[in-house]
Amino acid sequence: MYVREAQCHELDAIYAMGFDVWGDGISYEEYLVGCRESQKYQAGTWYVLIDNEQILSSLIVYQNKFALKDDCFGIGSVATPNRFRRRGYASKLVNLVKTELFAHRNCKAIFLYSDIDQQFYSKLGFITVKGCDCMYAPSPGFEFDGSLPAYF
Repeated sequence: MYVREAQCHELDAIYAMGFDVWGDGISYEEYLVGCRESQKYQAGTWYVLIDNEQILSSLIVYQNKFALKDDCFGIGSVATPNRFRRRGYASKLVNLVKTELFAHRNCKAIFLYSDIDQQFYSKLGFITVKGCDCMYAPSPGFEFDGSLPAYF
């Protein structure tokens, strides 16, 4: 199992992972068009967890967008295909990406907005910002000053 940047031809499969959660009652075709045209999705870098050349989970990483401070990153759109859910793949992907950002990208903190139970991300080392859906994982020595990035 390993993590890599997603390839362009994989994006529709990545978008499809979130249709059941983020489709909001629109057709699958409308959902895909919206994803393909999304400035938010074009602003980040998609990563995938791969095993046997199959995508097990995906997420997007943002830097220098959405009012993220220097050396801070954002992650979002964490998704896993239905048939692979509840096997720990999303946790593995988030942890591998966190490790990469902290070890090799001079990351001070990683932010996310949780639209699921925050307990999932708490188990991965994220701290809830009181009174909102924003969470962050700090590097050693990082002190949160209360300023939040824009929703992403």
